Amino acid sequence: MAQPSPYPRSSILLMDECFAGEDARFIAALRQVEQPKVLAALADRWKADPRPWARAQIFAYLDLPLDVPGHQPLVKRLFKAAEARRDDELLGAFLVAFDTLVRRARRTRYRWDRASRTALEEDYLASPRDVLPREVSQSLQHPKTGVRTVISQRGQRVVSGRLFTNRTRHYLRRRAWRYFRWLGYARPADFPAAIAPALRRYDDEDLAKGENILDSWALLNICFRGSDVLEFTPVHLRLKPGRTLAELRASPRFAPAWETPAALHLLLGLVSQARAQLVRLWAMDLLRTVSARVPVEFTVEEIFPLLDHADERVQVFGADLFAAHPGLATLPLATWLRLLGTRNVAALDTVCAAFKRHVTSERLTLAQCVDLACVQPVPVARLGVGLLTARTLLAADHAALGPLAGARCAAVAAELARWALGHVGSRGHYDLGLVSRFFDSLSQEIRDAAWAWLKPDTAAYDDPILWSRLTETPFEDLRLQLIDHLALRLKMPALTADQLAPVWCAVLLGVHRGGRQKLKAVRDLAAAIACEPASAPKLLPVLAVAVRSVRGPEMRAGLAAVMTLLAARPELTDAVRARLPELQFRPGEAAA
Repeated sequence: MAQPSPYPRSSILLMDECFAGEDARFIAALRQVEQPKVLAALADRWKADPRPWARAQIFAYLDLPLDVPGHQPLVKRLFKAAEARRDDELLGAFLVAFDTLVRRARRTRYRWDRASRTALEEDYLASPRDVLPREVSQSLQHPKTGVRTVISQRGQRVVSGRLFTNRTRHYLRRRAWRYFRWLGYARPADFPAAIAPALRRYDDEDLAKGENILDSWALLNICFRGSDVLEFTPVHLRLKPGRTLAELRASPRFAPAWETPAALHLLLGLVSQARAQLVRLWAMDLLRTVSARVPVEFTVEEIFPLLDHADERVQVFGADLFAAHPGLATLPLATWLRLLGTRNVAALDTVCAAFKRHVTSERLTLAQCVDLACVQPVPVARLGVGLLTARTLLAADHAALGPLAGARCAAVAAELARWALGHVGSRGHYDLGLVSRFFDSLSQEIRDAAWAWLKPDTAAYDDPILWSRLTETPFEDLRLQLIDHLALRLKMPALTADQLAPVWCAVLLGVHRGGRQKLKAVRDLAAAIACEPASAPKLLPVLAVAVRSVRGPEMRAGLAAVMTLLAARPELTDAVRARLPELQFRPGEAAA
């Protein structure tokens, strides 16, 4: 249920205090005050205030709807003061505020057609009864939605009302536009720079429907005055018979003023900064038309905001400008890397294609190539893969390939894993730590590629430490493949000279599957370490897996094997402690 506004006396005191102290709550406090005389006095102080903060608050006030009763004198006095000072930017803000005040609603009516003797349904635009009364009896505001309901002294109830009568709204809009129209006649070269801030202030919410666009009389005067689609009147706009808004093409007022390099730079700024899609489309259309006749060169810094814009059409437009830019060959590498961070895939395709033509892999470090290959967008990831595979790597470069295990692009993840494992997992340069990272990757594509790479001809296939780590993997897909492969490998003839492979395979398999033969394998493994202490670095991790098994028989067998091993080889006590830090040894117990 709507509730009355706060007590006016407290609101006035808070408003004055916030205005004097440059408080951020000033606009909110101002909108709680509804006394015209109080607001008229504030306007006289406000318009004469030299503080930049005070001027910025006028823009903030005009960003909000003019829907608070009693604010008529405040708006008029501030507008006339800006007009007297010939403040182009502030008058542009008033122009947009007045232009968006006029909003009609679509209505349906029926007309009797005598010829066909039927009732025809037709749509028309009607002005809603939303004029806020001058004399207010009560003002209520819903606590949740913020919708304001005003009751006049005559008992008239107005919901979501706006300031001024319809006739006054049209007059204020014409008067604000008249200032810029006279400026265009007197100083046509200054017109684009004067009107551009106003065009940036239009919002998509102001132009959400077709009737909203037709009601934006000032905006269409600026951008489409020469269009053969519209019929202009001093009050409203109409579409000519048989025409639609989709046929609108850029045909601005004072068209020759927009055909200069400076105006084209302003248009490019509108493409990236305008809030309304209609303004952005108009600016792009006019840019395409005028740039064909007027030579202009944009910098990459001007084009970059277009590539990173939220509107996909702006991103594509920026990509076209970027592809045709003549200075790409001399562009710094840091700028290229920033361009590759754009969000739109279509724009990235263009940037990556230009990157391939103008940047060689020698200009990038290995770490930069790895970073590009690890990103999520497919075009940039493929570019990074191409740069990596084109490089000649040394053994010292292998450590930089570890981050590839975290590649985020599923389209190239498997290819990256195979290429990286071919280097860090080769027999001449096998690195257990780097190889393990690919099996521990969060990407299933990388884990699948790593498992497919793990063949009998690789150095990792005969590494019991790697297999010990794989038994502890948290990924169910990898664990199931591991168990099945260990079971199969036990039945296969020895493929290498290491005859202990079936033994440690049986130990690892026993962690997941029981059986007396698996317990015997644990004892055989401890005996093998005792006979050949040099094999301890490779085989102790396997024994540690058995000790940590959640299966009771394997855990007890592993503990017994460890104690038997230490009884035979006390010199391995430090190695066992390093591998099994959770075990506690009392002096003399290991040798007992």
